[in-house]
Amino acid sequence: MPSRRVRWTSLLRPLAALALLAWLIHRIGPRSVLDALALFHSAPGCVAAALALTFLALLAGAVRWHLLLRALALPNPFGTTFRAFFAGQFFNAFFFGACGGDLYRAYAAARRHPGREAEAAASVVIERGIGLLATLAFGCLSLLPDLHARLADPAWRKASWLMLLFALAGAAATVAALTSTPWHLAARLLPSRTHPLLARLHTAFTFPRRNPRAAAIATLLSLANLLLLAAACHALSLALSLTIPWPQWLAIFPVITVLSAIPLTPGGLGIREALFVALLAPLGIPAAPALALSLLNYLAGTFWSLFGAALFVLPR
Repeated sequence: MPSRRVRWTSLLRPLAALALLAWLIHRIGPRSVLDALALFHSAPGCVAAALALTFLALLAGAVRWHLLLRALALPNPFGTTFRAFFAGQFFNAFFFGACGGDLYRAYAAARRHPGREAEAAASVVIERGIGLLATLAFGCLSLLPDLHARLADPAWRKASWLMLLFALAGAAATVAALTSTPWHLAARLLPSRTHPLLARLHTAFTFPRRNPRAAAIATLLSLANLLLLAAACHALSLALSLTIPWPQWLAIFPVITVLSAIPLTPGGLGIREALFVALLAPLGIPAAPALALSLLNYLAGTFWSLFGAALFVLPR
């Protein structure tokens, strides 16, 4: 019975994504979306720039994970980290959503360091956590200059409150992970046989107290990843002849990144497109080009996921 429930859940999420995407396209008009998508052929330079910026953003993510592996005493040659990171992007795009890529990366790190499986899994969680916290902090700060105008729009008002809620939850989780009290409480509640594992996880998650320099560099790399992805989206908007000022992307892109990361559909498909349509509307961007921009942004990431697939299948 549990396995059947898991199969239904894994099937429902992609079906929900496709249904939401189909509903958006039907509501906007398939012809309008196709006409908007056709415009990117006229600006190959912008598309090439978007692909290059997306690669640099992913490279910053690979360097961030490599740095955290070293900080957790799980050193790899950079080529090994690079291969595993981009192969993880392939699993993110085509299998199981973001969890699939994270599980693969944890497996790849654990395979190189037998007996350190807990630390390998922790490296992926920490890398994800630092990226999310940096995005939340940057996104909340970027909302402040035009906060009054944004709160006047219903979609932006809901998105802003969700960003604040997630930022507070992220800050609370970070403080909890860096202190000893939650770990001691878990040790009291769980069987004694789990205590060695808890101790190893506690050591891994509290590494910023012992190595603040590595944590600071990882945070800067997270900001570089975010800004490069925002710049890639901006380049694609130029390819579609959309006039969206660059400062607007500093607020729009972090919000879309955080809210589409909610694990409701694989890779946020459908949710991300709805966010693009809703959050670009106050800037005077029609729904069809907004949806086209979101799809192109997704395809830019998928392009490098296929590169990760090539790395995965090629001999080491």
